[in-house]
Amino acid sequence: MSQSYEDYESEYQSCLSRIRSFLASTRSQSTLMECERLLGEARKCVTAMQGLAEVEGDAFKVEEAKRKLDRDIAPLQQEVRRGLQGDVEQSNLFYQSPATDGGTSLATESLIQSSDDLLRESQAIMAETEQIGMSTLTQMGQQREQMQIASDNMEATYNMTLEARMIMRKIQTKVLKNKLFLYAVIIFLAFANCFVIYLIWKKHHK
Repeated sequence: MSQSYEDYESEYQSCLSRIRSFLASTRSQSTLMECERLLGEARKCVTAMQGLAEVEGDAFKVEEAKRKLDRDIAPLQQEVRRGLQGDVEQSNLFYQSPATDGGTSLATESLIQSSDDLLRESQAIMAETEQIGMSTLTQMGQQREQMQIASDNMEATYNMTLEARMIMRKIQTKVLKNKLFLYAVIIFLAFANCFVIYLIWKKHHK
């Protein structure tokens, strides 16, 4: 069952609430990564809300959805990125050790592995975001098609109603003409009967 604009709005507010809660508490790489994921979910909700508003033709909701990106998501995104960057810098300072033999130290390998993991997670989030975006666009296309079909059906029904009304008017006109013709015939026959009766009476009184 497809979600409404209000459903996406509620989910969006829930994501923002969790992000602010994580940022207000003790920050760690895991919580910051979760904030990054929740920001992706919030952006998906905004995209869906904007798409539904465009389908409904509600310009106010379209603009409100666009403003959410700059007003809510962008500041939180900057805060999360600063936290992640600071966490990486602290890790570099903590794990940095002189390489006397010119080889790669264990700390450096750990940092590289952590960066690779972060990159893979980011790529997974991007792929998931793209998939949900495509799904949303497909759903919007289906809804637009359904609305077009409904509009065509309404137009066909309206045309049939007009045609039926014209047919009823033609029938009423034809019935009225038949009534007038019958009234004329009845009046003619009545005059003819009176004339015949008059002739018979006149013949008997000569």
